[in-house]
Amino acid sequence: MQQSLEAAKKGQSLFNLGRYAEALECFNAFDKLNPGVAPLYQTRGLCLQRLGRFDEAQADFERSIALYPRESETHKNLGTLHARLERMEQAFACFDRALALRPNFPAALNEKARALWSQLLLDEAFAIFHQSLAVDPGNADTIWNLALLQMLTGDFERGWRGREVRWKASSLGLAGRSFSQPLWLGEQSIEGKTILLHADEALGDSIQFARYVPMVAALGARVVLEVRPAVRSLLAGMPGVATCIDRSSTPSLAFDLHCPLGSLPLAFETRLDTIPLAESYVPPPSAARVKAWDDRLGPHTRLRVGLVWSGDPGHKNDHNRSILLRMLAPVLDCDVQFVSLQKGVRDQDRAFLSERHDIVDLTEQLTDFSETAALVSCLDLVISVDTSVVHLAGALGAPVWTLLPFNPDWRWLLNRNDSPWYQSMRLFRQPKRGDWASVVDSVRCELEGLVSAWRPGARQHQSKSATAKPQEAVLSNCLGHLFWQRKRMEEAVLHFQRALQLDPQYLEAANSCGCLLFNLGRYAEALECLDIAEKLDPNSAALYQMRGACLQEANRFEEAEADYEKSIALDSGLAETHNNLGLLHSRLGRFEQAIACFDRSLELRPDFSAVLNNKALALMNLQLLDDASATFHRSLTVEAGNAPATYNLATLQLMTGDFERGWLGREARWKLPVGLPERGFAQPLWRGDQPIEGKTLLLHSEEGLGDAIQFARYAPMAAALGARVILEVQAPIRQLLAGVSGVAHCVTRPSATSLAFDLHCPLGGLPLVFGTRLDTIPFADSYVPAATAAQVKAWDERLGPRNRLRVGLVWSGNPDHKNDHNRSVPLGTLAPLLDCDVQFVSLQKGARHQDKAFLRERPEIIDLTEQLADFSDTAALIGCLDLVISVDTSVVHLAGALGAPIWTMLPFTPDWRWQLRRDDSPWYQSMRLFRQPKRGDWVGVVDVVRRELQELASGRRNRDKANGVRVSHPTR
Repeated sequence: MQQSLEAAKKGQSLFNLGRYAEALECFNAFDKLNPGVAPLYQTRGLCLQRLGRFDEAQADFERSIALYPRESETHKNLGTLHARLERMEQAFACFDRALALRPNFPAALNEKARALWSQLLLDEAFAIFHQSLAVDPGNADTIWNLALLQMLTGDFERGWRGREVRWKASSLGLAGRSFSQPLWLGEQSIEGKTILLHADEALGDSIQFARYVPMVAALGARVVLEVRPAVRSLLAGMPGVATCIDRSSTPSLAFDLHCPLGSLPLAFETRLDTIPLAESYVPPPSAARVKAWDDRLGPHTRLRVGLVWSGDPGHKNDHNRSILLRMLAPVLDCDVQFVSLQKGVRDQDRAFLSERHDIVDLTEQLTDFSETAALVSCLDLVISVDTSVVHLAGALGAPVWTLLPFNPDWRWLLNRNDSPWYQSMRLFRQPKRGDWASVVDSVRCELEGLVSAWRPGARQHQSKSATAKPQEAVLSNCLGHLFWQRKRMEEAVLHFQRALQLDPQYLEAANSCGCLLFNLGRYAEALECLDIAEKLDPNSAALYQMRGACLQEANRFEEAEADYEKSIALDSGLAETHNNLGLLHSRLGRFEQAIACFDRSLELRPDFSAVLNNKALALMNLQLLDDASATFHRSLTVEAGNAPATYNLATLQLMTGDFERGWLGREARWKLPVGLPERGFAQPLWRGDQPIEGKTLLLHSEEGLGDAIQFARYAPMAAALGARVILEVQAPIRQLLAGVSGVAHCVTRPSATSLAFDLHCPLGGLPLVFGTRLDTIPFADSYVPAATAAQVKAWDERLGPRNRLRVGLVWSGNPDHKNDHNRSVPLGTLAPLLDCDVQFVSLQKGARHQDKAFLRERPEIIDLTEQLADFSDTAALIGCLDLVISVDTSVVHLAGALGAPIWTMLPFTPDWRWQLRRDDSPWYQSMRLFRQPKRGDWVGVVDVVRRELQELASGRRNRDKANGVRVSHPTR
């Protein structure tokens, strides 16, 4: 008995050390002496599974269950084995049995979530990971797996933080380093310090995260880089590396702080859109070293393609990412020169490789990754499964096609064929689990196209990587990214521009500078950078997509469309480009074409919530409202809480009279990407849920002038609840609204920080506070005090004798308004009105250049707008008029709030507040609405207004004649 116990203990110790073959001998010895012990069969099953002897492992798990069916651990282990063998139905049944025996068993929940994840059932996987953490909040394996899933889906912020548990995750077995020096994660200054950056994961990870080394150096640190010997020579030349060592040298080093390479993305708060140095960052090999490999390969008469088909067999995911060489046979039939980059060929591949004399195999001469880099630099393309070689090629800026399983590693994300980590990389994904045949077929088709287009000569990627960039240029580029991440935008621009001055061929700096300037709205400068980038990389689909967006924002629509078309021609698989082209068509009123583009984008990315939102807006503009509503809801199903879709759905609800849901959804305006700036008041927001009697309430304008006038009607209602109301609005309307009933004090925005108040509420939030319905809109007759008689008289005298109907005109709004192109018209469009026998008075502030010439040619239009100091003056001038005719601008709100007759001309799909299919407004009793009968038909609107105006003028003249009256003073 003692002998058998010793065998069991020794076996467990060897198992824990990963010495599975020796452990198995001990377990077998115990089983001979003590057959029928359930725990033994469970542990031996795990050992057999580690050795890849799956049938025997399954038999042992089933023996253990037969002896002790209520052991949840064994059911969990059998489920993990089934999942490893792709028997998912059986796997889920085992996990469910384990959880039935032991509800909330964290390890079983974790394995079940991983199995769901492997099927890309991501919502279910997320839910179960969170369920597991609710039971065991500190479970490192669950936190680690959840972090990987977050990274896979682009949630880098939470993913990087979760990845820090990798030292504690038992499934990884990483050995933590016990340095006496503190860990640096970006919180403290490292200027003048020596920092050790040490590799903590595999070779590919080291290459991937080495991109952060120049950024650390740019912060003023002396960088010591510690990596494995295989990549030491490769990474020693990285900009910013003072010393590069392998691990054996570390104990003798002096340094102040340390950071694992895999923690640098967290230290720099990397987001999907701020990944640095995606173009290239590993110094290219010397020309002499490249030439030596080029000579070995012989004449370059055909396309040269490097091949890698398997990774480290000890990697836990090797079965999912490696393939047999013979599976690439269809690719090998292409007329190219194949070059093996495959180190450590497996036994089952050797025979096939020996039969294919057309594959050049010089891998015995590859002593480290520096040599591999030189060989890659002789090639036109690398085709590889997910191994360290794809990181090497990407870091060199060499073209690389990466073959991925259905459920890839986190870094390759989902539903895209490019990589944000490496600009030179294309991704070829399994369409379903295990389907390498489809991947290989896609690669073969693409490669055949490349072969037909290839001509002998310089390799495409050499222009990007064959010349080392000045170190100062690289550091300036890194500083640009650093300041960008820290939202110090002007400094970031200066550093990108400095990098380009130092190296005018620096593609990544040109791209980054252009992108940042675009985000800052500096489109002309952005285009200069993107034009430089285009000269350096004229075949970049992503570049044409970005430049198209920039041209679109600069209103250079034809050029923008051309760039989008170029991008699609180069890579039709970029969903973002189809979306951008759809947005351009929408902007130009071509909504049917826009929807076709959005549909193509959604074919590529069915869960692209932004495209669903854009498609819904296009449908809304076509007044296909049921379809628009359904598409908004679909967008919100894909991305719950999506602010643009929530807000746009709310505008549709308000337009169709569903005020209850509409007001609630409009609160998403604060969360829009280009949303309203939060005021950051210390005082609480008033939502109508607490009494305000005896309190001072600040009502502040957060939107346009028209919105402020429209919602100022609620100030008397707030005052009626017992509050002292302070109103904060834009300067042009302060004097106008100061006289609104219930306003104790009216100040100019932003003055509120110097005021004392108890609560605050944005003006646009008041309809929600008061539960406004279509039939309970308050003060629709008028609520803004009329101008004094003296003010009106002064303007009346400026206008001269009143012997005809006086009509005010406004034809355009704020040119910066996002919907200006839809609601404004050139003055010339109103020419038919001007033939009516009335006295026209311009109320148009800021007439546009093209309208000024027309206005000069029509001296009968009285234009006193230079004398309009603010909206109080405009109100007094309106007090002299019989009617105002205007497009949808703040003047219509002013006239309506005064109770003055106002005819509002509206586009086919108007702003939400004017609703649909009615010619009156519930907001303003004195308003009539004139709508486009079809999209863009201002002629039809103007014709109806002209007829109505002629009738009004004729009726006025007839009444005056009948009464013998010649009016010389304003009447209402």
